[in-house]
Amino acid sequence: SLLTFWDLPTTVQFTIEALPSSAAEGKDVLLRACNISETIQAYYWHKGKTAEGSPLIAGYLIDVQVNIPGTAYSGRETIYSNGSLLFQNVTLEDAGSYTLRTINANYDSDQATGQLHVHQNNVPGLPVGAVAGIVTGVLVGVALVAALVCFLLLARTGSIRRDLREQRPPASTPGHGPSHRYAFSAPLPGPRTATPLYEVSVGHGCSGPTGPKGPRIYSQQHLAELRFRKTQ
Repeated sequence: SLLTFWDLPTTVQFTIEALPSSAAEGKDVLLRACNISETIQAYYWHKGKTAEGSPLIAGYLIDVQVNIPGTAYSGRETIYSNGSLLFQNVTLEDAGSYTLRTINANYDSDQATGQLHVHQNNVPGLPVGAVAGIVTGVLVGVALVAALVCFLLLARTGSIRRDLREQRPPASTPGHGPSHRYAFSAPLPGPRTATPLYEVSVGHGCSGPTGPKGPRIYSQQHLAELRFRKTQ
């Protein structure tokens, strides 16, 4: 007997891949359909984990090559002839699950689900860690400058106070007068510069230091004349 062997055709399940896997807000994202059968006649994209009960974004008919918008269509979605879905200018609200349902020539239906991830847009060219490090460095620098300025102001204020304290005369103690450091006194006259108030006359009828009428009081001019006469 002759045995004939043949391989039965197998159907490969198609998948959905997001490019990029995580997009920044405002960028474009492609939900690419992989391993699509050549017998597919129509594509239908839904926003949700399954096609059943999820709002329709848009459909694509291969025969006429036209996009048919659905209730969840925002004007930023485009379906290509290979079943891929392009999202333009994605937002944070666009993140979530998306399901592609296909219809083949025999009107058989199949579906696959993919994920769209969207994150907030950061500073171009700098990762989040670098931005946080820059902000921290700026704050630390501002704090150091403020501390230095305060230190200089306090040091200058203290120096001014010390100068004023040294220049200010000390307060005098009650009953004792001002300190000897700042008191000004006239020099005392020496014994040779002292001016006698009176001088006892010698002679002129007087028998001793005191005459009958007591000591005679002379003025300075008279005393000078008497001294001059004695030298003569």
